[in-house]
Amino acid sequence: MTIDDVKNLKPYWNVQIANFKDSINEPVFTLLQMAILLNKKKIVGYLLARKSLDINVLSKHNQTALMIACEKKVPLDWIEAILKKGGDLGINVKDDFNETALDKCTFNSKAYQMLLKYGAIESKNSSEENNIMVQ
Repeated sequence: MTIDDVKNLKPYWNVQIANFKDSINEPVFTLLQMAILLNKKKIVGYLLARKSLDINVLSKHNQTALMIACEKKVPLDWIEAILKKGGDLGINVKDDFNETALDKCTFNSKAYQMLLKYGAIESKNSSEENNIMVQ
């Protein structure tokens, strides 16, 4: 996918449109969430720079782009860009698995500390044993 492809998909930026599994025609992720999952830095950067992008659109499993970024172990600057774009507004939202973005970070990692600075609240799931590794 190119930036031109992304530009042409503007009407679909803020809705679930994509799925990893070809056998399922049900949309699961937004374009930004897919770009994060596929590690498409240019596309992520392009989308985050757009004023019309709603950063807090949820995936089918009620995950935010911030949650997906934390779970995917993306570079810290991506997480910071998502937070600055407004991802901090849904920082304590729980997904269908009862986890927040903080729960998806490694305990006390740089990403974990950054989320705390932006207002994330530690939950019972936020412990060294339960968190997925992120930076």
